[in-house]
Amino acid sequence: MINIKNLINGIVVKIISPKTKVVLVIRRKNCKKYKKTILKTKKYLVSDKNNNFQIGSRVLIKNCAPISKCKSWFIAKEL
Repeated sequence: MINIKNLINGIVVKIISPKTKVVLVIRRKNCKKYKKTILKTKKYLVSDKNNNFQIGSRVLIKNCAPISKCKSWFIAKEL
């Protein structure tokens, strides 16, 4: 069973090595004071063991035990 709380949608923006990708995640947040929608972005280092995904792929990432110092996410599936 997949826990939806640990899944995030994102776009592959950079390939660092054959097994490591950078995924950009965009979240929308409402400003309490001005009542406007703000876009928050964050980049995650993600493990891709099979080297299946290219730049521009929309993916679903899931957190896991740390793989390296900065990598603790892997690609669950392509959207």
